[in-house]
Amino acid sequence: MKRRIQFIKPSLVLITGMFCCLLFILGSSLIIDLGYFFQPFFYLFFYFYYYTALKRHNIVFALFLITAYIGEVFLIIDVHKYFVEIIVMFILAAAAMLYTFLPILKLKSRKITKEMLVEPGIGLIFCVYTVIYLMTMYYELVPNKFLFISGAILLLFFTMVCFLIPLRNRHPSNVYLYLIGGGLLVEAILAFLYTYSLSIPIIAVGTKIAICVHKTCVTLYFVSIDEVYSDESREGY
Repeated sequence: MKRRIQFIKPSLVLITGMFCCLLFILGSSLIIDLGYFFQPFFYLFFYFYYYTALKRHNIVFALFLITAYIGEVFLIIDVHKYFVEIIVMFILAAAAMLYTFLPILKLKSRKITKEMLVEPGIGLIFCVYTVIYLMTMYYELVPNKFLFISGAILLLFFTMVCFLIPLRNRHPSNVYLYLIGGGLLVEAILAFLYTYSLSIPIIAVGTKIAICVHKTCVTLYFVSIDEVYSDESREGY
């Protein structure tokens, strides 16, 4: 079995996973049950891509994918009904990612100038404003206000870390972090808009696209993270 896996091209596995993402988006837009059928497959293929690329398992990455999948199933079905489950799964998934970021934050930082802070600073201000605006807008509607505030704070902290790492270490793979942080933020915003304000198909499709972009970028980042950890990245970037 292991010999057979060695002959499987990781790029083919990744493409298959991305194709399942496409089927999930298109299928759920046309026939909801069909989309749900394809949803678990891109999570499985993304983990299999990690395994075929690096020839090892990763418990943290598996935990991230499992909790993210459970949370996003509930997210798509009904945010209000499964609010507590969604926030708990989000906290576990974010914790797995933040645990992965810890060694990167310990790497020697390059010199950060004021000019380098302008674009990420503007993006972060926009994120803070958007999250606070949504908190004030939907505060009375959510079923668990403590978890709502806790999740919003964690979302802002997670986004800030995703924007901070590329500033400190400009390894090419760290570019994925902008899409990881931004993708999760868009996913959360669109899900709340769809549930509490604009229940229109285009918002639901946008949420599913954000889910797929976020998971694809996380997968690519996990595969390349050894290079980010390496001594070469400490000195060369």
